Amino acid sequence: MPSRERLLPLLLLAALLVPAWPLLTGGGWLADPLSELPVRVWGYERVPLLGGVVDAAAFPNVGLLNDPDPLGALFTGALRPLLGRMGAFNAYVLAQIAATLLATWALGRELTGDPRAALLGAVAFALTPLSLVYGVSGAVVDLLALWPWALAVRSVLRAWRGVGWRDAALAGVWAGVGFIASPYLVLVFAALAVPAVLWGFFTNGQGLLADTPVPSLRRLAMMLGIVAAAGALVAGPYALHMANVMAAPTSQMSSSAVESTRHAWPFPLLYPDHTHRYVAFLADYVAVGKGALIERVAASRFYRAFSPGLVLIALAVAGLVLAPRKGPVGLWLFCAGFAILASTGPWMPITMHLSFAAGVNPAWWMLYTLPGGDLLLEPFRYGLAAALALAMAGTLGVAALARRYGAWVPFAAVGAWVAELVLVSPVPMPLPTVRLDVPAVYAELDTLLPPGAIIELPYFDRGTDRFFRVHFFHQLVHGRPIADEVLGFPARYLTENQFTAALLAVEKPEGALGVKVTDPGRIAADRARLATDGFAGLVVDSSGYADAALAKRARDLAEQLGQPVVDDARAVWVIR
Repeated sequence: MPSRERLLPLLLLAALLVPAWPLLTGGGWLADPLSELPVRVWGYERVPLLGGVVDAAAFPNVGLLNDPDPLGALFTGALRPLLGRMGAFNAYVLAQIAATLLATWALGRELTGDPRAALLGAVAFALTPLSLVYGVSGAVVDLLALWPWALAVRSVLRAWRGVGWRDAALAGVWAGVGFIASPYLVLVFAALAVPAVLWGFFTNGQGLLADTPVPSLRRLAMMLGIVAAAGALVAGPYALHMANVMAAPTSQMSSSAVESTRHAWPFPLLYPDHTHRYVAFLADYVAVGKGALIERVAASRFYRAFSPGLVLIALAVAGLVLAPRKGPVGLWLFCAGFAILASTGPWMPITMHLSFAAGVNPAWWMLYTLPGGDLLLEPFRYGLAAALALAMAGTLGVAALARRYGAWVPFAAVGAWVAELVLVSPVPMPLPTVRLDVPAVYAELDTLLPPGAIIELPYFDRGTDRFFRVHFFHQLVHGRPIADEVLGFPARYLTENQFTAALLAVEKPEGALGVKVTDPGRIAADRARLATDGFAGLVVDSSGYADAALAKRARDLAEQLGQPVVDDARAVWVIR
């Protein structure tokens, strides 16, 4: 690569200014205030690497818990002594995005032979709206581990070209790393193999690389075997360990609990009008304007935005028209279209009010019926596979335009796409940040309470379906076990114990996640049972209730334990 082109990776990293801008101006944690951030940060410090016994949450139902983000635990654990919790977390988020920028740039350069054109694909994929609003703002940071998949696809292309079987092994290694970083993403990006095979069948194998002869079936089988073997060597032990953790009788994230949320006919959770919106709409992929941002509240607040940008779509179409070899552009556009259809679930909705009356979506059904296909509970995640395919189609389009109009085209294309992202796309700019300040009372619990676990209320945010996940961040300060659970349901103990169920019913008696008292005759006995079950204190924050009347009802009920030892907006009772 010429010396001037060696500066391109550094220029590419300048794109990090887009997500990092709020950190440079105001600081804070790079996440939405009501996101999964507290649970993620807590998990990095309280869940053993690769998973194990956890007694800091779900008390007294302690047991095994798998670590959903072991790379994040390693990264933040190494940097915490230097940067603190907030600095280490923010560095991890930006490092994931930076790795994806560089990995996708390498993929685009391999595909087109044009390092300048590859800039567009790298920026469009690493900063695709879905990863910014769901992965960054929602603090689902394992979803940001996109870089192994860009590297895996690059190695597959190199193996196809016959550079060496080492590349097939590298493809398997990167896929294995991708599985460890985020098991869900295996299903997302493996889905691209289905349209690629279909394309090869209908085009007689042409299109992946139009300048390379199609390998023989024997060579293809050997290549796929090497990829599978290398992937199994890297990720197999971790997959078995995770399966054992989830299958254990004391698992806090058990296989049976996950299966209870798994989609089954008639797929009620995938209806277009479902409150929690597990599917994308076709209209979402061309949505513009900040008002098009999708919000979902369930356990935490999550955002979704799917549109890869009209600039990127136009560049991909330009590639289909102008590229001297149409096959590669057509393949990537076909893959993108397939993934977009799959992300809409069985009903293939265009909008909430316009969809098919029956589950006739062929793309979704193909993936759902494959082994493991029913494990992906949120079809909208296929939007990430669509983003990668569109980024590569756009890269091919930029390369074709640059050959015709000059080397300035890639830089103009990147500038136009970033401008659209910031000004026109549904992504909120600057991205939200939050300051997590722990009230002083949590640092003083050891002087107020005997040893034991604590219960924090309210559990729900002002009667909504959102949990107060900040309880997990408080736990990092006071160090006592809490009853809250990582799984997105009300804590088992709090709903089974009729005294605590009465407290939760004050704040949320209705709805899918509502809590009811099923046996009022047990309330007194269960109140006395709290101490024998290991609880030492109850903390009630009056400001977290929907109104003052509900807060007073909760405090009145809590006073069955006696008078609080701290009696202000955040009252503390001793459980004797």
